[in-house]
Amino acid sequence: APETVQAVRQVLAAGGAPESLALPVATALGEGAADRLRADPWQLLHIAGVRPEQADGFARALLGAESRPDDERRGRAFTVWLLEQAALAGHTSLEAPALTAALAQRGVPDADAALQSALAEGEALVFQDALEEPGAPAPTPEADGDEEETGEERPVRVLVGLERYALAEESLADGLARLINSAPGEHGPAEGWERAAAAARGSAGELIRAVSGHGLVLHTGSEAARAEPARLLAGARALG
Repeated sequence: APETVQAVRQVLAAGGAPESLALPVATALGEGAADRLRADPWQLLHIAGVRPEQADGFARALLGAESRPDDERRGRAFTVWLLEQAALAGHTSLEAPALTAALAQRGVPDADAALQSALAEGEALVFQDALEEPGAPAPTPEADGDEEETGEERPVRVLVGLERYALAEESLADGLARLINSAPGEHGPAEGWERAAAAARGSAGELIRAVSGHGLVLHTGSEAARAEPARLLAGARALG
């Protein structure tokens, strides 16, 4: 709403921030954006392109002596910002030690407390990822039961991520699982696929055989590899 944008513009001006950020801030923070920004100036980090040092300067201008490096609001905002930056680089989660180390580098005095505060407020989520020991056999349901009986726990690494990326990855994993578990036989008789593979020959034939026997196939290669999916589609079209 125009009045929300105008109210945000006034807060930005009071903190010495560009008024051009008014619309992005109002969009990101929603209703009551001006009050939220005034109460927590580090919310400015929700806006793409804003750096931590800029948010610190904005907070000092608004809060004066109340703006401290150990402020919980600062620690939470920096935690979310670091996770956002990691996601932009292709990492939807960070190991907890790496995240706390990055917080310390950004001048957060108690990085562990900052992380715990972000988790407690629901601004980030924590996960445990079981580590595979070199040479150890793949875990089975029976083995998991044995671990519960003996009290032995598999080593894990603690990961921290943002909720929206976690939900997106979970949805993707569910979709891939359905593809992997789909029945290849539903997509045409095996004899037909084999004839198509034999006719294609070479790597294109190998791709056709792989697709005929698996619900999900990852195909990689350079420019020359582009012809192979075309042969696959032609074979699938011939099979109906």
